[in-house]
Amino acid sequence: MPDWSYHTMFRPLLFTLPAERSRRLTLTAIGTLAKCPGGPSLIELMGHMEPPAELSRKHWGISFPTPIGLGAGLDTDARGLSALSQFGFGYIELGPVTRNPVDESGGIERLLADESISYPAPLANMGAAKLAERLERCGHRSLPLACRLSFAPGSSPLEAAQERIEMIEQLSPYCGFFTLDTRQQLLDGWDETAWNLHLSLLAEATKAPLLLVLSPDLPKVEAECLLLPAIRAGIKGVAIAGGISPSSAFGKTSVPQSEAKDTKPPQELSPRRLTGGITREKSIQMVQWIRKSYPNLFMIGSGGVIEPDDALALFAAGADFVQLHSGLIYSGPGLPKRINEAIWQSNHPFRTAELSADSKLSEPDSPTVESHRAPRRFTGQFPGWFSGSLLGIGMVIGGLLALLVALTTVVLPYDEAFLGMRASELQALNPQILPFMSHDRVSLAGTMISIGVIYFQLSRFGLSRQLHWAKQVLLVSGSVGFLSFFLYIGYGYFDILHAVLSLSLFPFFLLAIRQPANKQLSPLPAQVKNDRDWRRSLWGQLFFVIIGCGLTGAGLIISIIGITGVFVPQDLAFLCATPEVLQAYNEKLIPVIAHDRAGFGGALLSVGIAVLLISLWAFRQGESWVWWTLFLGGLPGFASGIGIHFAVGYTDFIHLIPAYVAALLFLVALMLTYPYFCLRKT
Repeated sequence: MPDWSYHTMFRPLLFTLPAERSRRLTLTAIGTLAKCPGGPSLIELMGHMEPPAELSRKHWGISFPTPIGLGAGLDTDARGLSALSQFGFGYIELGPVTRNPVDESGGIERLLADESISYPAPLANMGAAKLAERLERCGHRSLPLACRLSFAPGSSPLEAAQERIEMIEQLSPYCGFFTLDTRQQLLDGWDETAWNLHLSLLAEATKAPLLLVLSPDLPKVEAECLLLPAIRAGIKGVAIAGGISPSSAFGKTSVPQSEAKDTKPPQELSPRRLTGGITREKSIQMVQWIRKSYPNLFMIGSGGVIEPDDALALFAAGADFVQLHSGLIYSGPGLPKRINEAIWQSNHPFRTAELSADSKLSEPDSPTVESHRAPRRFTGQFPGWFSGSLLGIGMVIGGLLALLVALTTVVLPYDEAFLGMRASELQALNPQILPFMSHDRVSLAGTMISIGVIYFQLSRFGLSRQLHWAKQVLLVSGSVGFLSFFLYIGYGYFDILHAVLSLSLFPFFLLAIRQPANKQLSPLPAQVKNDRDWRRSLWGQLFFVIIGCGLTGAGLIISIIGITGVFVPQDLAFLCATPEVLQAYNEKLIPVIAHDRAGFGGALLSVGIAVLLISLWAFRQGESWVWWTLFLGGLPGFASGIGIHFAVGYTDFIHLIPAYVAALLFLVALMLTYPYFCLRKT
């Protein structure tokens, strides 16, 4: 579902399939996921797509979370409705639907060069009755729904009105408003009298909000003939949608090459409709003309919205709402979220301008740029982010102290007291024991430093700006980290130093998570283009997600091993001893080693969760501090974890493969994401 998985993995695979099969597979898969236990939570975790509250709108008594909707034709039969409702849309338009089912009259084709789609006309649908049954089974709906109503070809105005009235009655319990497709009546050759009769019948029979659908390539004279009677009949607005005819598209461009290499002349393709990038210019022109001619008419703009800049262009042309269609296929499921963020940024010009002015005072890729002076405004919340910063600093100091011990004496006096043996005696028993313990403790120390750096960055640049996602990362990761303290005593060994450190830092954690944080975005220039930096960053984001999942999984496994078997085969090979031999050396030796392993596992689990959530939620162009957080947070962990193995001679290749792979992904991800995060766009 997120763009980082769609563009890197799923889209290449889906585009090898026929378009109709690909659509059915995708909608069925995401719809099934959304209905599974925990499915909606997983979608929210992966996408974090809820639009900012400031974008909400209200029309006809209906509340829309955002002015961005999903247009008809993509999910005609509501197969993926439950999942699509979580993609950041303000509403979803179903259909086009007719009273009786319509079978597919031709294949769907992708026009890759134009980022467009060629649909047969009419589109297949299951019929209004079955659609109503499916919506009933869907249960609670979090978003307003609309439905585009068509009618059977060859119907009279009276028959068409009766069909639409019947469908409105069937679908009104589920849909807040309806849109009237006008293509069929144009094909049937209705005159003005027939159109007026049809509108009057609808107006008398229903109070549901009705919008008129006009194709972007409709001649202005014909559009006027449809609009004026509709406005007099009480129509609530107009939607520029439905695609354009191939002949209209090919009049100014060459025939696009579809995935099927179709070379039929345009006149033979006339029953089809084209949506996507090829309609952009005509859609904007139609929106501009209607806004100029009807200043107060509510209007939905649609057509050619492939990147956020296209949506902003429709708003600038005069659209009240913008509808997506082909852009969701070519740009990915994250497009509505990106548009929502672009709208929010566009509505905050003063803050964006101020940020740009501040950024001139320092290097754009510095982790402590002056552009982050905004937190000073939130003086009332100073203790929260400051406490979180102290938590991070405390973790770094604790990690440095642990590193110092691990690289020198390895064990502390209270370790020796618990064992009843001095370090020299352990060395005499088995010269590999202290290097092995050093390797565990250095790895733990490096992980503690990494956690501290991440917590400091999250607090200084996230909590201080009241970013909700930053608080959630700190809350989840910190909770896991502090709870992992109890793993230390799984074998009966109570580490006094760890206990003191945890107890001293816990109050700072509590103060930090008390900080109010309800903002979803920070004031940065909007990311509006599907440019090279954005596409490369998706691969980098994928690699960071893999690293986060890997660290989380490794931390969980090491924690479990630490409180159960303690050793893996490579450990015993390095020690040249079995657990029984180690037990014979000293019956308390394994509990001390288990304490180190469980502690390291808990710390690794905590940092893995932090990296994973940052990778899922924090990728926005220009957020240079996020890149520095991942970079500076990763260095101590990788350097200590890999370096200590070579320092003590524990270089088993199989044992170190995960670390090598993670380090390589880390370096590549940093290179791929640097331009997106740190190079400011003018």
